[in-house]
Amino acid sequence: MSIILVFIIFIGFFILGIRLWNTRRGMSLVLLTPAFLMLLSIGYGVFNSWYHTEPNLLKFSVQKENQVYTVKGVWEKPLDAYRFPTDFIIFYVPNNAEITYVKRNRVKDYKNMDQKFLEESIKEWINKEKPPKSSPQIFDIETSKRFSFSFILPDNVKADDVKIYYAHTRAEPMDALEFWFKKIELN
Repeated sequence: MSIILVFIIFIGFFILGIRLWNTRRGMSLVLLTPAFLMLLSIGYGVFNSWYHTEPNLLKFSVQKENQVYTVKGVWEKPLDAYRFPTDFIIFYVPNNAEITYVKRNRVKDYKNMDQKFLEESIKEWINKEKPPKSSPQIFDIETSKRFSFSFILPDNVKADDVKIYYAHTRAEPMDALEFWFKKIELN
């Protein structure tokens, strides 16, 4: 009921502001300002619900120095407003050999995040995507326009045998987490 009343008041301000435009412009601007702000906020919400980043907007470059691989990523367009604060790097290593060293930027309050829930959500999504036979090793990384992470492969593991994916996470208000994946080529 109160939303309807507020909407009626906004419409009344708008109509009164238009009628007073020729005679009292200052008062007209004061009356039209709430309607303008409301339209602006509705437009912002609609645009951010519509705009999604896509895998083809993310570019990677890979460098190898000694045993350390460094992957740099950059988004070609702005990130979506409803992105989750953390994305994920997923490693599939033969024989489930463990990646022991992954250096990356993390969200400042990652200790307060429910890491177990996030990893379970991404594992569920991965299982729908027909993953490789080895177990995924999941590492969080802060979502940002430019990012980099570095890692060292376990001994006796070739770069061609490792599969690495970047998982982008989106969390619209009142909606479940959404993911998409992009493969990172080490060659």
